[in-house]
Amino acid sequence: MLYYNIAFKAFCLSLFFALCSLASAVSAQEKGKPLLVTSIKPLAIIAQSAFKDNVTVEYLMPAALSPHDVVIKLSDVRKIADADLVLWIGPEFEVRSAKQFANVPLEKLVTAMDLLEADHQGSAHNEHHVEDYQESSHDDHHGGIDPHIWLSPEIVKQLVHRLSDRLGIKADKVFSQKAKQNIEARLKNAKQGNYIVHHQGFGYFIEEFDLQPGLSVRDMLGKQQGAKTQYNLRLEGEKRGVSCVFVEPQHGQKDAVGIAKDLAVPTRTIDILAVAYKDELPSYEVYMFGLAKQFASCFEN
Repeated sequence: MLYYNIAFKAFCLSLFFALCSLASAVSAQEKGKPLLVTSIKPLAIIAQSAFKDNVTVEYLMPAALSPHDVVIKLSDVRKIADADLVLWIGPEFEVRSAKQFANVPLEKLVTAMDLLEADHQGSAHNEHHVEDYQESSHDDHHGGIDPHIWLSPEIVKQLVHRLSDRLGIKADKVFSQKAKQNIEARLKNAKQGNYIVHHQGFGYFIEEFDLQPGLSVRDMLGKQQGAKTQYNLRLEGEKRGVSCVFVEPQHGQKDAVGIAKDLAVPTRTIDILAVAYKDELPSYEVYMFGLAKQFASCFEN
């Protein structure tokens, strides 16, 4: 009996060392690939689409939470420390995590908002968001520039070029002309539709695909607006004859649902943080086409 116990322990010990050796081999293999850590999932989608298996891509913030309110955990700080390159939008977007990102050495930090030059202020994609009925609570946002830049294929192209330069790795094209044509075809019947969005985050998408600018329940940070604004929103929504109210998984939906009920229109989900994909990182083209399908659903019987 003693012999079998000794033999079993010896087997377990051998198995343990074998597994450790395998883990070390895998770790060594992974060290051959740069680690790119992004703040939010859409940025990880872009990076994964650009670099495929040549880069290990991870993101920090749960997609189901508003990135404006997420606080970076200790484990996330360790992940940032291990990264070869860190990508975030900027301090006006990841508001509560800005200090942690500010501590990242500049040589391994890419701030996406730096791609936008000062002369973008007051451009068409910002005007899409600014409605006469709305309060100006969003004006503190990077000089009024919309930070949801991953919804602009043109800015994404610039971002991928920047990442490629920083990593020293050739990037694949993430958004083709064919993909744009497929999305435009999907949105054909939605071009002139009126709607209300949950928050002011869709300007680049609207501009890219020549859609009607919509009203919004909340500002760019997803913050609820005042009672007067909410009242005027209902009046303007009724005047325009909106077809639906879009809700987003990362925000509480009570206010949007209430407005939809008052206007007797349905709610539709639009998922700009890719919550529905769970742990998957779809291609950027698949992600954008998914948004187009969700947007078009507002105007289908």
